[in-house]
Amino acid sequence: GGRMLWLLLCLLPLVACSRTVAQDAVHKEKQHDEEAVATTTRRPHIYYCRSPNMEDFTCWWHPLDGQTDGEDVAYILTYSKEHECPDYVSAGANSCHFDSRHTSIWTIYCMNVTAVTARRNYTSQEHCLDVAEIVQTEAPVNLSYTLTDAGGDEMGHNALLTWRYPVPSDLQYGWITLVYELQYRRITEPDNWKVKHPLREPHVELLGLPVGDYLVRVRCRSHNYGLWSKWSSTLSISIPTRPPTGKLLVLILVTGVGVVALLVITFGIIPQSRRIKDYFLPPIPKPRIIGIDPLLLKVKHMIHCCFQGPLPAISSNFQFQPFSVQKNR
Repeated sequence: GGRMLWLLLCLLPLVACSRTVAQDAVHKEKQHDEEAVATTTRRPHIYYCRSPNMEDFTCWWHPLDGQTDGEDVAYILTYSKEHECPDYVSAGANSCHFDSRHTSIWTIYCMNVTAVTARRNYTSQEHCLDVAEIVQTEAPVNLSYTLTDAGGDEMGHNALLTWRYPVPSDLQYGWITLVYELQYRRITEPDNWKVKHPLREPHVELLGLPVGDYLVRVRCRSHNYGLWSKWSSTLSISIPTRPPTGKLLVLILVTGVGVVALLVITFGIIPQSRRIKDYFLPPIPKPRIIGIDPLLLKVKHMIHCCFQGPLPAISSNFQFQPFSVQKNR
């Protein structure tokens, strides 16, 4: 009986040791499986934050990658001592929007996003920002042009370009003062952009553009800080060879004056041409024979017309009665 008790006491440590080894093996296998899952699953990542006006801002993150199909995942964004995101909806999926009540330009925001799954949670690296450093304005809109005065085809043409900011209300508080950058190039020169920068006003005049086709685009940013906006829609400009508007106007005026003058000549001078001719070219007088009175010839002609045919015979009893003319005393 004593030998059996002694043998039992010797075997107990071996059994306990084997049980511990088995538990350690199971734990290591489970830990290895978790590490394998973590390796194949990409953590969420905050990749972009933007404020259009320093009054509010939004951050976006890449979602958890590599999870099992159909697995439910919830995201929680926390910032500055465990404050949770105020708005997960306004900016769309995988985003957090901070309105003006939750935005301060004097605060550094440090945040991370956690993906909550049934197996475990995955937390992104911490992302810190200053609102002033993430200001990115909207792209300008309504880019257009007008051809202005020109010096002819040799001197080139002038083009006035204008545009506007799409959200004027972002500028009314005075936090942002915009500067613009305009680029233009010939269509046939894709890598030869010419730059006009910085521009304080939403317009600029390009002087002496040679005849041809051009592409123009413009962008903007805050004067003191922030990122450039996206480029505006590209505008095509065609510089024609025909005279500019100013010369066409002169040509039209000259043509109009010529037409009016022609009408005046046609309807005013031609009907009065006989009088004008008589005034500038008087009739040539007929030649006169000395000793012949044209008036007497005219009277004789009239008498001849009245008494054509043979004269009546004078009676023998006809007597000529002389008469005398008495002068009045």
